[in-house]
Amino acid sequence: MPTVFLLRRSHPSLQRAFDSVDSLLGWDVTGSSTNVHEAVDQVRALAPDFVAADLHLLDGSATRLAFRMQQWPRRPQLLLLTPTTDDPQLFGALRAGGSGVCVEADGGPGLCGALQQLADGRSSMSPLIARQSLEAFGLPRTSLADADAVAGGQDLTPLTNTLARGLLRNEHHLLSLLAHGLLSHEIGVTWRIGQSNVERRLWRLYTKLHRLYRQPVIA
Repeated sequence: MPTVFLLRRSHPSLQRAFDSVDSLLGWDVTGSSTNVHEAVDQVRALAPDFVAADLHLLDGSATRLAFRMQQWPRRPQLLLLTPTTDDPQLFGALRAGGSGVCVEADGGPGLCGALQQLADGRSSMSPLIARQSLEAFGLPRTSLADADAVAGGQDLTPLTNTLARGLLRNEHHLLSLLAHGLLSHEIGVTWRIGQSNVERRLWRLYTKLHRLYRQPVIA
């Protein structure tokens, strides 16, 4: 049974999140808090599979929790809850350890859908986050002509750039297509693979992004 810890900035939003997860068959809320400082110790003790946390909390940012979890031998997947992907602190939280984003105001899959997506090893990524990821890896955008080709999605050539070591050429192309504004399902059609396959590649990209993070963030 997947377990999730809820970290929201207010008790009403915490209750709404609890009711939402409670409707998910087979899921269990193992703990909750409105305080990131308290949540650090609680999450470590309870060891949930997932933490769903507001990016901004009354006593700080979820980035602080992401950084602390880096030091644990087993850390939950962190789902960041935000009203917009344009938040200037979002990329830092993803780089520090976030595995996915739930934009609650855009009519998307919502908290339940985002949690189920993560449980399946899938994530989504906005054009802005893709551009910031390319910059973090020290990579330019590849051309649409190269990235858009079916062969681009199958290119398993490892990159040799120091920051991007461990990435494959098709992952570079994937970030480039997202940065150009294509959606996951559009990339799937272009590359002749399913959207879920694209989303699993994005989930793996987040795990590779975490390796770049070395310095603490005070939020």
